[in-house]
Amino acid sequence: MLPFRDAGTGSLLVLLAAGAVVLGAARDRRDPFTLTCAALCVLLAATTVVRDADWLLVLCVLAGGVLCVCGVTRGRTLPGFVLAAAALPLAGLRGLPWLGRTLARLPGLGRGAALVRTVLLSALGLVVFGLLFASADALFAEWAGALVPDLTVDTLVLRTFVTVAVGGVVLAAAYLALNPPNVDRDERPQRPASHRFEWLAPVLVVDAVFAAFLAAQATVVFGGHDHLRRTTGLTYAEYVHQGFGQLTVATALTLLVVWAAARKASRVGPADRAWLRGSLGLLCAQTLVVVASALHRMHVYQEAYGFTGLRLVVDVFEGWLGLLVIAVLVAGVRLRARWLPRFALLSGAVALLGVAAINPDAWIAERNLERYDETGRIDVHYLSRLSDDAVPTLIRLPDDLEQCALAGRERADDDWLEWNLGRARAAEHLPDDVPLSTATGPTLDCPPAS
Repeated sequence: MLPFRDAGTGSLLVLLAAGAVVLGAARDRRDPFTLTCAALCVLLAATTVVRDADWLLVLCVLAGGVLCVCGVTRGRTLPGFVLAAAALPLAGLRGLPWLGRTLARLPGLGRGAALVRTVLLSALGLVVFGLLFASADALFAEWAGALVPDLTVDTLVLRTFVTVAVGGVVLAAAYLALNPPNVDRDERPQRPASHRFEWLAPVLVVDAVFAAFLAAQATVVFGGHDHLRRTTGLTYAEYVHQGFGQLTVATALTLLVVWAAARKASRVGPADRAWLRGSLGLLCAQTLVVVASALHRMHVYQEAYGFTGLRLVVDVFEGWLGLLVIAVLVAGVRLRARWLPRFALLSGAVALLGVAAINPDAWIAERNLERYDETGRIDVHYLSRLSDDAVPTLIRLPDDLEQCALAGRERADDDWLEWNLGRARAAEHLPDDVPLSTATGPTLDCPPAS
């Protein structure tokens, strides 16, 4: 995984240039779905300038890559999206001969020696005279320093590697856009089950299990916390944390059950359609209650044990699954769901952009400060590991806790290629002498996690 510690303006320019090349090579670049994917890719790439949280940037760049390949191949189904992503590395190999033929036809490359000589002489003149004038005039040296990125052996090797890697990915994506494979199979009428009970019985069983679970939830709600402790021996915080992951998996599996049943159900007669809408509609309605239960469980757990980035992400993921369940209910009205896969893809990207828009590390720090004001409990060690996006919030801590939360942080000294809004805002609030962490310098009396 590429490091994003110094992501900034340079990263955005590289991503935008790569996207422009791929979109320019796309045969169907004016297709509304392709243009929508391109617009979302631009917004996802912009997070490298406005946010400093590594985990968020990784998710945004990966999501942008998935959107890019799905947009240029114009996939319509989930298997089509998977095949589009799998076709990218193969396109890189298939595109090598295409790259050679393209370079051979570019004007001027037939006189390769003259072109190389011209480039080398121009670069030599730039370096020699630039160094001479920079050493002769302090103002010119400052201008040159602002334009030329800081280069060391380590950064030169890293940037060379990233350049080659990004160039290879862009080549593969451009070839994929120019020669998009047919990632969706020709639509053929699905062979329905011979008997209604073959799909209906499993769906009704799942409906019954969901109903039993919701009955248990109602018992907890009306019985109160004392009843819960008497019957299970768990506190309410322990109880709600116990099942969040299982409820998230159950929500995702519900979508799989609906998909499988819809493929096998006959829709010939009114009775068939009524049973399909009724059984799957009941399942989706119960699933929405499960989604609400899962989100409530995570909220209670975070209030009890603190807010983290992982808990925020799984919260948003569960909410996105709930949105898909609602979309399934809408599709069930007319029993047409061809639009659902693209809706799932685009809504997932929008949800991720929503996470980036709220400035997640700052939001997490804000919620933990509110918890500290109410309960007096805080995990300063975790807050100290948040990105610079959280610094404007962390300075509101009491002085002793603020020193612990800001331990080891340094003011950003980025050149124009590394400039990042999150780090720039943090530099405005960081003191000149930030205390070192306990691992690298004088010890700080930081409280343990609570």
